[in-house]
Amino acid sequence: MIYELIPIELHKELNDFRNDLERIASQHVEVCPFCDKNHFHLIRSKPITTYHCKTCYKYFTAATNTSFNRLTPFNWLETIFVSRIKNYSYKAIANVFDCSIEKIMRRDHAIINYLKLHYSSLYKWYINKQQTTLNPILIEQHNYVKSKINTLLNMQTPICLHCNSTETVKIGKRTCYRCKRCRHSFNLLSNTKLNRLPKPELWLSFINLLIAGENNTQIEKKLKLTSNTVKRWRAVWCEMMINWDCEALSIWCKGH
Repeated sequence: MIYELIPIELHKELNDFRNDLERIASQHVEVCPFCDKNHFHLIRSKPITTYHCKTCYKYFTAATNTSFNRLTPFNWLETIFVSRIKNYSYKAIANVFDCSIEKIMRRDHAIINYLKLHYSSLYKWYINKQQTTLNPILIEQHNYVKSKINTLLNMQTPICLHCNSTETVKIGKRTCYRCKRCRHSFNLLSNTKLNRLPKPELWLSFINLLIAGENNTQIEKKLKLTSNTVKRWRAVWCEMMINWDCEALSIWCKGH
């Protein structure tokens, strides 16, 4: 799913960088980072696998001469990188690892520095990613979700859920209807979590703010909603996006 969030032309650099992270996490070393010779031996395995070069006589690890040196555990790096691409906030990632936000920020900055040195195109995209542009897949799914919402809120004569008649009329301001033939009332959202979501006039605005990368606090202020409401709405809409086969968009909006 991560590849749907990144332009196709960056996939090679992405694969190469992820291979670098995997190598560092496994602490695999092929040559000395100082002299590029392969004449070295293992000194210790814990807490970090450390080697001693027989040629230049220097000690090193898999992360020596990289921005990740001393940023253990190294297996955090891949998760942080992928989570940031998925638009997760530093706070959300810190909760996963049960650590401080500062530790996550330090590692993300190390990732940025490494990309800048070795993968310039991926670096430029990574530092400008979520808040600036959407790739075609996300644009398509965003448009689809907006279309679904408009259809649900503005449908005039939906098929009756009880008798399949089209002789229906809208009642109230939401998605409730009454059938003229069987006289039953029904709600298009009765089997979804949207059924009890208030203020449908704000749904599209809320979705647009999610797409723009706004965090919960920013959305609260702009839409004048409570903190709990914004958290609940984000969770509900991310679930609805998955139900509507828009998983990439759900990942994008889930982060903050």
